[in-house]
This record gives sequence, structure tokens and C-alpha cells, in this order.
Amino acid sequence: MFTTENLILRGFQDNDLGEILALRNDPLVQRTQTFSAIAPAPSSKYKEYMKTFAEGSALWFSLVHKESLNFIGFCCINLLEAKNRDARLGITIASEFWGKGYGTEATRFTVNHAFRYFGLQRISLDVTEGNARARAVYAKLGFKVEGIKRRGNWVDGHWEDIIYMGVLDDEWTEMYPEH
Repeated sequence: MFTTENLILRGFQDNDLGEILALRNDPLVQRTQTFSAIAPAPSSKYKEYMKTFAEGSALWFSLVHKESLNFIGFCCINLLEAKNRDARLGITIASEFWGKGYGTEATRFTVNHAFRYFGLQRISLDVTEGNARARAVYAKLGFKVEGIKRRGNWVDGHWEDIIYMGVLDDEWTEMYPEH
């Protein structure tokens, strides 16, 4: 378990499944996702999928608000290419906690931890064109646009591009030398 200014970052627990299902069934959260159908997830199949996904991640943090002890989301690192020390960041925050800096805090800690302790050389992510808030956070933290998948995500009755972003270990160290 780790702590930051406002968050407790801990390992996955079985009782997180209900909270994660609620996240996935939040219409505001659904529109930010670049994978799976934009529809309420059935608990029977989704809970098993999430448990497998969490346990299969190279690094998984369930995010808990320090003061209220509310589950607010999760952040994870998945290894894409072990040989090339290349990984993917995933983060989902409950919509009622958006705009409070928790996503920035969790992302900064998770990426720093992955570079420092896993010896990764790059971390990438994808984000929808319409998720301007997340794109701004990633850019502020040093992620750079590496490509665009045109019309890659169907959301709210229209197509949006999926933007691929990444940050390299030396870029990260330059921005955050104290880490």
C-alpha cells in the first residue's frame, strides 16, 4: 500500500469488484472508454473479467480517497512488450471525483513507480478525442501524442478519434528528477 497527498493506492481486493462495476456502468465514465461496448456491463461476466484483468496487470492500484476512504477508481500498468520494456497505462476515476486532481496524482505516482521499480523505458496510453480533461493531464505530465486512430471510438452517436500518447523514461526523469 502507498499513499500520496490525497490517495491510498492499494492492491486489488475482491470487494473492489462491485465498485469497478459501478464505474463501468456510469454513463459519464463509459464515454471515456476506448474498449468494450458502451452499455451496462452484466455483473456475472464483468466481475470475473475484472478480477482476471486486475490480477494479470504488472501493477494494479485500487484508488481510495484518504479522508473519506471512498473507492474512487483504479490505475494500472500492463506490460505490452517485456523485451522492449514497454507498458501501457490505464486509469479510470469515478465521475463524482473528476476535476479534483486525483487522476493527476494517481497517474504521476503510478508512472513514476513503474519507471523507477520496473525499469520500463516507455509507457503509452490511449485517450478519446472528446476527453479533453484527461488529454490535458497526460500532456501536463509529459506524455506526447504519438499517433491517432481516426474514427476509432463510437460514443454518443458519433465517431471520435483515439489519440495515442507516450512518455519515455529519460523524458520522465528530466521532468521529475527528484523521483
